Amino acid sequence: MLVFTRLLPLWVFLCLPALAAEVVVNVAGSDGKPVNNALVVVQNLDHHERESYRVLTDAEGNTPSHDLAPGLYRAIATYPYSRWRPEIREFVVTNQPITIRLMLTKGSRLDTLDVAIGRLSVHVVDARGKPVTGAHVLVRDGNATPHSEHWGTTDANGQTSLELTLEPSVLVVVYQNRVYTFSANAFDTERTLQLK
Repeated sequence: MLVFTRLLPLWVFLCLPALAAEVVVNVAGSDGKPVNNALVVVQNLDHHERESYRVLTDAEGNTPSHDLAPGLYRAIATYPYSRWRPEIREFVVTNQPITIRLMLTKGSRLDTLDVAIGRLSVHVVDARGKPVTGAHVLVRDGNATPHSEHWGTTDANGQTSLELTLEPSVLVVVYQNRVYTFSANAFDTERTLQLK
């Protein structure tokens, strides 16, 4: 009986379902039509951009569903050897199923060299204008080029400073399991981001 009671907690633990949520990525063109055979890569940003999976979309523009553990992720949709521009979005997985929608636009892409051009002072405030402490802030270019990505965490005044590379285009704030996305540019040296 003593052995059974010692093993019971372990047995109960092994029978509990793992925490995960079903994630589907949907890819469409700027005209709203589904994009078939787009390549979707999902990265786990909590584990240094480790790739979670890569798949092709079906005729409806959807990926097969995947169960992901709670955390911060990035979805990248691309159509290699075409004029579609990659679309990238960060997202948070909790315990609810989610669909991430990405829209590809057409255009030409020229490779650029990432060069540091200065720093951006970011002030994050809530809907009432109060400073947000402990928010994670990312600045990156439109393709999430590794050299363009710079992270910071807001202090007690809701502020952080980020290095900028040549073509910053996206600011991402991660706070309380929500992701807020803002546009960025190479001209601003200060930004206030309000979380609504």
